[in-house]
Amino acid sequence: MYDEALAKVPDDMTFYNNKCAVWMEMGQENYPKVLETCQDLISKRYEINSRNPGGASFEKVAKVYNRMASVYEKQRKFDDAIAMYNKALTEDNSRQTRNALRQVERAKEKHEKEQYLDVTKAQEHRERGNEYFKANSMVEAKQEYDEAIRRNPQDAKLFSNRAAAFTKLLAFPDALRDLDECLRLEPTFVKAYSRKGAAHFYMKEYHKALAAYDKGLALDPENVECKRGKEQVVATIMESQGRDVDEEQVQHALADPEIQTMLHDPQVRQFLKTLQENPAEGQKAMRADPKLAQIVSKLVAAGILRTR
Repeated sequence: MYDEALAKVPDDMTFYNNKCAVWMEMGQENYPKVLETCQDLISKRYEINSRNPGGASFEKVAKVYNRMASVYEKQRKFDDAIAMYNKALTEDNSRQTRNALRQVERAKEKHEKEQYLDVTKAQEHRERGNEYFKANSMVEAKQEYDEAIRRNPQDAKLFSNRAAAFTKLLAFPDALRDLDECLRLEPTFVKAYSRKGAAHFYMKEYHKALAAYDKGLALDPENVECKRGKEQVVATIMESQGRDVDEEQVQHALADPEIQTMLHDPQVRQFLKTLQENPAEGQKAMRADPKLAQIVSKLVAAGILRTR
């Protein structure tokens, strides 16, 4: 069909480009022929236009470049595909081409990450990281764990290892992000909960530390790290009740969405007022409603509520 059209209108890129599309559908053995034909069209664009004005318009040239880009993309020659899409954009800055360029850039990034994956090398970097960790060289340990994660981002323990290094470096928010990722990959990894509890403890977010240790103990009731961590948090909370208000702790707590929700709840606000004005009545309300008791426990742990 396209041959008949080309016989009638030989100087129009559209028919050649459509024929190339058919060749691509027929199989990858035709890719070289498609690229050769497209390149030949580009080199003859001015001749075509001189014989048939508009036969090689900017839009039609852009579509030829897009055809070449699609071939390179299928061949996983992403740099060549990106180059062709960019050339197409200089001819016709269309939304379709811009979208195609973004897609191939993402495909390239994904391909490069997949090519970089190597479980064996990840383990090698992890072991080196562990050696640095034991030697208290935390910057070097963190760098080795970085590389291990790049090599195997599905290994939950690598994120836990790096979180331990972050904690030693006092980078607690970074440690918590790694631990959240670790638990996303392996929700039953108890050590991640103990490390999460420790990170929250050092940030004086005692209510969150208790929650983390409790989750770990729910999975392993005899876990020594979680039990000791929880005992340390409880002891620290009790000691803090006899000291001046820790403004740093309070500011951390007030930034917590869960605490904010509690403090803005009308029922909770009324209960706290009752607890302050009539402690006996407040205690009675807590016995009647276990949720109120939990709220008080969290607010005390967060440093918001004082019991002395």
